[in-house]
Amino acid sequence: VPDQKTVQQTFGALNTTQHLIIGSAVAAGGLLAYLVHKRRQIKSIPLGEGWWGAGDKPLSEDDKIYPFQVQTSDQEIEDLHERIDKTRYTDPLEDSCFQYGFNSTYLKKVVHYWRNQFDWKKQVAVLNKYPHFKTKIEGLDVHFIHVRPPHREGQRVLPLMLVHGWPGSFYEFYRILPLLTETQDGLAFEVICPSIPGYGFSEAPHKQGA
Repeated sequence: VPDQKTVQQTFGALNTTQHLIIGSAVAAGGLLAYLVHKRRQIKSIPLGEGWWGAGDKPLSEDDKIYPFQVQTSDQEIEDLHERIDKTRYTDPLEDSCFQYGFNSTYLKKVVHYWRNQFDWKKQVAVLNKYPHFKTKIEGLDVHFIHVRPPHREGQRVLPLMLVHGWPGSFYEFYRILPLLTETQDGLAFEVICPSIPGYGFSEAPHKQGA
């Protein structure tokens, strides 16, 4: 261990730049230690009692599963058309594509198709291709589709849950459902695709922490 005189001689031989570098390193180390200490003190949001519905948790909850069907009305479509027609667009920046957000010139083409050509009722029929259901889970109406494979003698059926990401929707899985539910080599899947809370037809949480 060097004595005090040796340490003084060593630091005395350093120039101003070297002193600044050493001082900065010591300060950075101290700041890092402080941040690590503070992070350990941060408390996570309490999850509570597993109730995300509005109001207080009841003594009992209806856990039945109910059939659900996607629906729309002429009034809803007319209201949407009116709001689309009232859209006010800003001009895009010159010589820009999508570097600064969605290009409003191209957006007009998308909205025109959405307003004048998109068949809403046909899309509703597509969504209802598979059986839809709803049930209560911890205070929320949770939507899901449940697709069973056609019965085949001697087949093995495994349950499979497919959960979409954030953001996303259950519709992402529609194209692969026939592949999963069709028996291959004696194996098929019984598939459930829920809408996570706040997406699709599932109710959004009413409490913090979800």
